[in-house]
Amino acid sequence: MAHIDIFRYIANTEGDRNVIGDVHLDGDFIAFSLEDEIRPDGEKVYGKTAISAGTYNWKVTRSNRFKRDMILIEDVPDFSGIRIHGGNTSEDSHGCPLVAFKTDGKRIWSTAEKKITAWAKEQGGSGTITIHDSFLSHEGKFQG
Repeated sequence: MAHIDIFRYIANTEGDRNVIGDVHLDGDFIAFSLEDEIRPDGEKVYGKTAISAGTYNWKVTRSNRFKRDMILIEDVPDFSGIRIHGGNTSEDSHGCPLVAFKTDGKRIWSTAEKKITAWAKEQGGSGTITIHDSFLSHEGKFQG
């Protein structure tokens, strides 16, 4: 079964309070991710909160909003319509993981959505995704 991992490792605490991570497709690094701020369990601000770490199912479906095939992350508690798509800052996210080929640790650019969606279709159009919280300490070492 096709698997996507997002390893979230930078939580920006000033300005755009977003989270940067790495996206891996079946174990291979492909792009960077950007998500909204991570909030404590049970605390959600509509359109400004990242989904919780965990494993979810995904499938490629047609988005009525974006008018194209996209990856839909299914059964995310307290969220609906979570798609993997392009964007640059948390203003573009609304809870969705954004994906791109470039980052400066605060924003992302050069969308990877089409490449990741094409891979997902090649894998049969469904699979699982695990969101990992692996934040860097102040010494630059992975935690968790």
